Amino acid sequence: MKKIMFVMLPVLLASCWNKQVEVMGYAPIYGDTLQMKTIAVTTAQPYEGGGKIFVKGNTLFQVENGKGIHVTDISNPSSPQKTAFIKVAGCQEVTVKDDMIYANNLNDLVVINYTSQGISLVKRLPATFKNLYNSSRPPERGKFQCPDKTKGIVIGWEKKLLTGANCSY
Repeated sequence: MKKIMFVMLPVLLASCWNKQVEVMGYAPIYGDTLQMKTIAVTTAQPYEGGGKIFVKGNTLFQVENGKGIHVTDISNPSSPQKTAFIKVAGCQEVTVKDDMIYANNLNDLVVINYTSQGISLVKRLPATFKNLYNSSRPPERGKFQCPDKTKGIVIGWEKKLLTGANCSY
């Protein structure tokens, strides 16, 4: 009987160690680098996660955290009109001087010329903000899936049930 237990115990323990455990954690959301650096103007979008604002004349610019900048006409303060949305991935900061919008595009500083006819990228200063947009770790401590650089850059995190979450912090 002791011999059977001696043989069976390691087998039972090994089966427990090889089992994939499911945990709540974060999985990376990947984006294409070229697409993430593309800046474009679109129709007005609904507010989801509004951030910093800047007012220039009768125009209000409001950051949509991580996505871009809302453009709102406030010439009639009792009836503001959303006029456009400027897609700027990773955007968290905005300021305006003259006709130029200064914002972050992930960790780059971008200078954008904005007119009623559209936008144009005037200048990009790569890696100006070293730590402004850091998506290397999820927003909360705990287990997460390790990022895979072959899938693109991490643009965000999704909380969900994970199997084989090998990273944590």
